[in-house]
Amino acid sequence: MLLTLALSTFGTPLTVDMLDVGQGDSVLLTTPSGRHILVDAGTRSSGVAETLHRLGVEELDLVVATHPHADHIGGMRDVVTEFPIGAYIDSGMEHTTRTYQELMSTIEERGVERRVAQAGQHFDLPDDTDIYVLWPRPSLMRGTRSDLNSNSVVLRVEYGDDCLLLTGDAEEPTEAGLLRAGLEPCDILKVAHHGSGHSSTRRFVEAVSPSIAIISLGENNRYNHPGDSTIRNLEAFDATIYRTDLTGHLSLEMTGEGVVVTDGLAMGAPTEWVAPISTTLVSENQHINIVDNGDVSTDDHIDEEPATNVENTVDDVTVEETTEAAGFCSKMFGWMIFWD
Repeated sequence: MLLTLALSTFGTPLTVDMLDVGQGDSVLLTTPSGRHILVDAGTRSSGVAETLHRLGVEELDLVVATHPHADHIGGMRDVVTEFPIGAYIDSGMEHTTRTYQELMSTIEERGVERRVAQAGQHFDLPDDTDIYVLWPRPSLMRGTRSDLNSNSVVLRVEYGDDCLLLTGDAEEPTEAGLLRAGLEPCDILKVAHHGSGHSSTRRFVEAVSPSIAIISLGENNRYNHPGDSTIRNLEAFDATIYRTDLTGHLSLEMTGEGVVVTDGLAMGAPTEWVAPISTTLVSENQHINIVDNGDVSTDDHIDEEPATNVENTVDDVTVEETTEAAGFCSKMFGWMIFWD
């Protein structure tokens, strides 16, 4: 067992919270000076706005919707309604669903500044935090397996020597474009598309070379996420994998000189305590069953029918969501623990 304790001369770390929203995505960044950036907001029923209140968030300096599928923007209308927002950024890709149309109406009604993300944009925050937009390109991709996914907003977040790559539901065409543009390594990879086999190609993972990979997905989800190929590619380059379907809410700290996982248990970590005579589970509720799931070739995002043909959105009735599980090891000690 290797224990890694990171100490920083930067003072207060940049905190990364991957919220437990089931089969969806939502990541909250809190800078050393207390600024909040929200990237995606899960499904309508995932309660992201409520979670933000519980975490003490009072306003959001920047909100990013990586793309307009309901498992990423379903909870965004509540967020826009309940929090003051400095600016709202999305990919510029429109959608026909009621969730998207109602969100756009709410943004306009609330007078929130909306911008379209384009590669090359840079947000320089006043506490050594830099956010770079890597994707989409000015000329949006067309004719891919999913144009909404392929034009996801991709962000590179830097704090000191630490880096976080946020990828939305980017797929293989996006990854190929990023590689052609010149992709630099990054410490933390938010694995695209809930670990789908349509993303995280071997070449892409090799270029990023993350030491930590975080995946947001629902327990026993109907898409069989994460895909076998995704897990194989991450493990091939020695990434330690953390999954919300296994341990719920994930928290990391970017110290500027190293990354510390403060809440979350690595995939494959032992879930049993080995006693001198017998092996006893820490508790029944903390037992983690890791299952190898296969890749899927069908369309595997959560979405809705067009707004004109739907009475109720799929967000409220078809998504199995996990309950938040306590980070029962690394949170207790406040350092990152890897098991070989």
